[in-house]
Amino acid sequence: MKAINISKEIILGGTMRNLKQWAINYYLWIMLGLSIIGASFGWVTVYQVYQIAVFKNEPAAVQTFKVIVMPDEKNAKDNEIRKEIKIKVNPGDKVGNIAKKLEDAQVVPEDELFIYMENNNISLEGIVFEGEYSLPAPSSPKETIAILTGPYKEWIKTDYRKYKDIDKSPIEIITIASMIEKEAAEDSERPMIAGVIYNRLSNNMKLQIDATVIYALGEHKSRLSYEDLKVQSPYNTYIVEGLPPTPICVPKNESIQAALNPISHSYYYYVVSAYGSRQHHFAETYDEHLINVAKYKSTMTK
Repeated sequence: MKAINISKEIILGGTMRNLKQWAINYYLWIMLGLSIIGASFGWVTVYQVYQIAVFKNEPAAVQTFKVIVMPDEKNAKDNEIRKEIKIKVNPGDKVGNIAKKLEDAQVVPEDELFIYMENNNISLEGIVFEGEYSLPAPSSPKETIAILTGPYKEWIKTDYRKYKDIDKSPIEIITIASMIEKEAAEDSERPMIAGVIYNRLSNNMKLQIDATVIYALGEHKSRLSYEDLKVQSPYNTYIVEGLPPTPICVPKNESIQAALNPISHSYYYYVVSAYGSRQHHFAETYDEHLINVAKYKSTMTK
């Protein structure tokens, strides 16, 4: 038993001496390897921190995001990196105003947008709601229209469908709202003017709304002449009966709500109470209306 124990001690001693000698011989190589591994982890950590700092400090105007484009899009490639551009649409804007904003922001050229709409029989007038839109730049006309009309399509599914008994289609409601937008300056009067429009439609009376004539003329006028009222256009409600073919501008939410919830009254006419005023006088009969018109004219500057 003693001999065996001595042999074990000899073997263990020899092994330890060998390991020690090996460690001494390869010490420099071991330290070099550990240094390389440590440096690699250090550089990775520093780079990650740098990326986070740079991204957080990057101005919003130059931040980009990855947009997955459908294969049928002609003006963009799959997985293309594009800038995110924000476009603000205001109440009263017409499609021309919106198209110019899109072109100025380099989202889509104005002529390309109009050619696409004409070829596909699309009208954006009024169905682009007010608000701020995020669009990738550049975009194709198809992609741009899909983004801009999203809120209108969502409105049809939600708010519009709450009014089950209403006898007007979604586009008719927006058309009425667009006229209210151009005719009313005070939110409190929007439902009143909506009531006048509904009364006239119910009695097969021409709407005779100045804002539609201005739209037909293609230029803003503070005063309309008798010649202006004769302009031949499907938008001239002094000549044609019923609603215009399309909305005439972007209506604000208050105008849309007025079109959905008109005040029930017996008025068929209204006119601005005084030149430069934001309020209107309403009348039940044409004779009463003529008196209100005379009052208005008496306040007009020469």
